[in-house]
Amino acid sequence: MAGHAQQRRTGLNCPQCNTFIETTILQLLTSSALICPSCRLRLNIDRMKSKPAFDALRKVQMAQKNLEEKSKFNG
Repeated sequence: MAGHAQQRRTGLNCPQCNTFIETTILQLLTSSALICPSCRLRLNIDRMKSKPAFDALRKVQMAQKNLEEKSKFNG
């Protein structure tokens, strides 16, 4: 049963057409909107209302960055 952890795609389903909109934490932190590749719905990102979520995403991004840096030294 040796193997790599399955990579999960990150993103969300479009509220209009249900197409999966793939994104990254960095894109969420730096973009002002996401656009559905299927129906072109624009999802504006409200940074003020989403502040607690953005704070959590920043922590996740920093943890991932630290893990990647440590794995370079151990690999």
